[in-house]
Amino acid sequence: MDKNTGMSKSNISIVCFLLLIIQLVHHVFAQPIEKINIFVSVPPQKYLIERIGGDHVNVSIMVGPGQNPTTYEPTPKQMAKLAEADAYFRIGVPFENVWIDVISEISDSLRIIECCESMLDREYVEHTHNQIGTSQIHDPHIWTSPVKAMDIAKLIHNELSAIDPQSENYYSANYNNLIADLTSLDKRIRDQIKGVNGRYLVVSHPSWGYYADAYGLVQIAIEQKGKEIQAKALVELVQFARKEMIHTVFVQKQFNHASAEILAREIGATVQEIDPLAENYIENLDFVTGVIIKGLK
Repeated sequence: MDKNTGMSKSNISIVCFLLLIIQLVHHVFAQPIEKINIFVSVPPQKYLIERIGGDHVNVSIMVGPGQNPTTYEPTPKQMAKLAEADAYFRIGVPFENVWIDVISEISDSLRIIECCESMLDREYVEHTHNQIGTSQIHDPHIWTSPVKAMDIAKLIHNELSAIDPQSENYYSANYNNLIADLTSLDKRIRDQIKGVNGRYLVVSHPSWGYYADAYGLVQIAIEQKGKEIQAKALVELVQFARKEMIHTVFVQKQFNHASAEILAREIGATVQEIDPLAENYIENLDFVTGVIIKGLK
């Protein structure tokens, strides 16, 4: 009886020990992850970072939906929250140049990451009468090319892994999934656009240069250096658009598109809105591609 009792006590001890281990493991894994607090300039960055960072990141946006990244001014609430952030990813939009000194001084621990300056390869060239449709203008919207977005994703992966090296495998798995989706997106766009005859993408604001370069299109921006087109240049553009039988003008909701409306009336074109700043990056580029293809046919 004592022997059996002894065995029972031994079994009870083992069970209690195992329960204790289970509770400790549960306690450890049940602890909330200490997330990396990140600020970005525009919504597409948020999408890319959240795809890679998953539930290890909290991402806040400076320039929200419908706001203008050229004239934007951060709110006091944003600046206070930014002071507690771990990292800020720049992207090259104009408001950053005005505010970056203030942002860099807001906290000694804030890590400012230059996202895309080294990837910019579109130099500004003035349009002239003979250059319409062949010249480039400054366009920081590098993410509109899925191929460039893959480069941005790689940078994000590397930076998150440097900040949180213990989660590198987690970030790598998410990064690989994102690259697969971006590769598929790029292929879809190429397959759809290659059958389109029209090649001139007339836009109110120069936001689609990298998209155009990636898929054999030519961006023609009505706005020049942030200013409305002058009367003489508008006449030349009307003549060019009629010659090339352009019948769609693409506008962006964050910017004034009065000149685009005038151009559209003069050439009998329709006006279509496409947004390079929409947060759901892949879904938006699929949508935009459909609108562009319809407009170029």
